Amino acid sequence: MKKAITKIACVDTYESLTTFSTIEDLNQSIYNHITHYNENLSPTMITILKLLGRYSIKYLGVSFLTKNKIGELVGKSRRTIIRVCHELENLGIIKQYPLKRGSDQQQTSNAIVIQPYVEQVENKNVTQDKQENVTPKTNSSSLNNLKDLNTYDGPIQLPYQSFRNMCHCFTKEKKIVNRLYGVYLGQIKHIKPFYDEKVLLDLGILAIKLAFQATKRKKIDNLFGYYNGVLDQLFTKLYFEDMKGNHWSVEEDVC
Repeated sequence: MKKAITKIACVDTYESLTTFSTIEDLNQSIYNHITHYNENLSPTMITILKLLGRYSIKYLGVSFLTKNKIGELVGKSRRTIIRVCHELENLGIIKQYPLKRGSDQQQTSNAIVIQPYVEQVENKNVTQDKQENVTPKTNSSSLNNLKDLNTYDGPIQLPYQSFRNMCHCFTKEKKIVNRLYGVYLGQIKHIKPFYDEKVLLDLGILAIKLAFQATKRKKIDNLFGYYNGVLDQLFTKLYFEDMKGNHWSVEEDVC
């Protein structure tokens, strides 16, 4: 017998289903799931999991894409998407929650919720520890791993050239340019399969301009952290505009 749908598609429900406190936690769990379940995951399953991660930013871990839309984005049939989602759910990587609209009580798109990675330690399930105090994205501690990296010493590619040219309007110091570019690469790591490279690069370059302009108006102790925050806001705006234009007004998704 089909179970009654009790969850309403609304902000309170989405917030209650949220499984992560930071994007970093979400991305790390996706990476750990892929690494741990590598032998059980097909390329299609990995692609869909990454896609779900990309569309689980507004409410961290929660996406509302229809199966039809997921299929359109990855080039697979709706039936394949339903099967893959069930397989991911059986592995404990995601959970699917049927939702209904509050207006007419009709079923709408399921909420697909990515689960925190759980590792096996001495035959006990131990969920990844979350930091008690979440470090803001604009804090320098999130970028400390870039300090001693001698990155981008190889052949210079066009994206880097464009990025560097904007930086040179404000600074010619190579170490600063490279660290800023490292922040940019870190931000696009998990979203570049889903957006045009030029769109992401344009936003990365715009964030450079905004960050350096801000240093002329106020004291900024950590330029790299500030740039990271500006870039995050721009990518979030891109995400919202994309969702509003393509995914928040989709047809119902009855699995």
